[in-house]
Amino acid sequence: MTRCCPATVRNPAFDAPHVGEPLDVAFDAGVNLAFAIAAPTVPPRLTEHSRRMAQRIYRVAERVYCAVGYAIANIIFVVGDDGIVVVDATEAVSAAKRIYEDFCAIDPRHAGLPVKAVVYTHNHTDHTGGVRAFVDEAALEAGRVEIIAHRTLMDTVINNANLVAPILATRSAYSFGTLLPAGATGKVNAGIGPVLIAEPASFFAPTRVFDDALDIELAGVRFQFRYAPSEADDEIVMWLPDLGVLLSAEVIQGECLANVHTLRGTRYRDPVRWYQTIDMMRGFGAVHMVPAHGRPVSGATAVAEVLTVYRDAIQFIHDQTIRHMNFGMTPDELAEAIPALPPHLAQHAWLGEYYGTVKHSVRQVYSGQLGWFDGDPASLDPLPRGERARRTVEMMGGTDTVRAAARVALGDGDWRWAAELATLLVRLDIDDADARSIKAEALRELGYRTENTNWRNWYLSAARELERAYEDLPFAGSASLASTDVLRAQPLRNVFQRFSVCIDPARCADLHATLVFRIADRDEAYALELRRGVLQVHERAPATADLQLALDTATLYGLLRDIAAQLPAGLESGAIALERGTREQLRAFFDSFDRPARRMPALAGR
Repeated sequence: MTRCCPATVRNPAFDAPHVGEPLDVAFDAGVNLAFAIAAPTVPPRLTEHSRRMAQRIYRVAERVYCAVGYAIANIIFVVGDDGIVVVDATEAVSAAKRIYEDFCAIDPRHAGLPVKAVVYTHNHTDHTGGVRAFVDEAALEAGRVEIIAHRTLMDTVINNANLVAPILATRSAYSFGTLLPAGATGKVNAGIGPVLIAEPASFFAPTRVFDDALDIELAGVRFQFRYAPSEADDEIVMWLPDLGVLLSAEVIQGECLANVHTLRGTRYRDPVRWYQTIDMMRGFGAVHMVPAHGRPVSGATAVAEVLTVYRDAIQFIHDQTIRHMNFGMTPDELAEAIPALPPHLAQHAWLGEYYGTVKHSVRQVYSGQLGWFDGDPASLDPLPRGERARRTVEMMGGTDTVRAAARVALGDGDWRWAAELATLLVRLDIDDADARSIKAEALRELGYRTENTNWRNWYLSAARELERAYEDLPFAGSASLASTDVLRAQPLRNVFQRFSVCIDPARCADLHATLVFRIADRDEAYALELRRGVLQVHERAPATADLQLALDTATLYGLLRDIAAQLPAGLESGAIALERGTREQLRAFFDSFDRPARRMPALAGR
């Protein structure tokens, strides 16, 4: 790849209309990682959206630079008197290093300034995963650099790493299209950025945290940190009062409608807190706004406009969902009753449904307020879905009739109906190759026609799953959310807690046993009490225990991917000592655990 000097003429194919004053391009790499070529399998508006993602570093104001298009998230540099503050680090060390190299090419003085602080605007990996490009253990231990975040950030990091990492990893791969080829029949862009770069994430725990507000000077620049609950409960924004710059984090999710709900899965995103946070940000009267995704906005009028329409869109989704809920509507009915924003919002350049959609957002507002139950008692204890599919197909005249109807729907371009009919057949027989093929074709056609990148990537990823493209794909499950850096950054008690969600109660219905892990290099001990299908973690070892293992911290981390499989080798080598109990008892204890999945969970082909 040839890197362009700052004076290089920009490629007009990468340009797209922009809200606000003209952008000052300090570095143009001459690259766009998004697919920005018109094609019949890509809606024109989605192609245009890709052109907003050219790989560039913008000079927003004196001291403030924003790197866009190198990864899914931006990196923001604030150049101080004696150092640099890095706001977010993207998802990848490789991307962060490239950004820093290009940032230093803008002005050689940048390379001579040390990084004084890294800010995590929130817990998501695309904002933390590249941190090792700027920080290492020695710098942290010497106090040469600090990492700033909200006090609750580690809570979510720990939850995601220890409890839901495998399924979140799979669903994230579908949402961001990481398993799809780039191009006209695959991933086009990631909605909020050109592409999610898939590589092991680095991580360090924050060294400075705060609750509601933190006013400090970093490298000679005044920062006002403010808690900003929105798309994440630990979100923070920064106001630079002397520069008129608002660093808006992911409260503003780039040049597209916010994901009031994310299809990959997350805890409830409260729309009311979200638009109230934006109202707080409107009070700064910013001249420049620099988001964590998308291009910056300059000009007080333009910043105020973007903030206003963005919060109005979120409030509209919330208020109209509540209004229709109070008429008794179910989630599916809500999606039909409120299919889109009103025209004055839907047509705004920062509210295209490339990332969030109204249809999937209204469903999460319902769930957040009322839960899963739609109010019809028939939903309380429905037939198992396989049995329901069998009876439905039988009532419709049998598999041949349903198959024929699905093929007619394909021929008529009735893709949604074809997918629904084929789904019945797949649920009857997951090995029905013809049914899988019909469903895959229907989903692929739906994907080619949607402007929303999440929907497109799910449609196309599921089509490939149905065609068995992923069955031989190695599956690490939690490689990003539960990377070694993430595990080392949290208390050991939380690391042990991950075992509690891997218990198969049928295998230990009559087993009550306690296993102590003595961590020799820390002089700590943790007890795992397995009580007939429930695992409780104790931070102190009991006076008596059935089993006890002694090992060091490094050995423990090495075991976590598949402890049952790796334990025998550790015992044989002496890296692990069995200090109490027998190997037969130890085997029985770990036989109660699920073995790590070697294949991705099936989402569409089941």
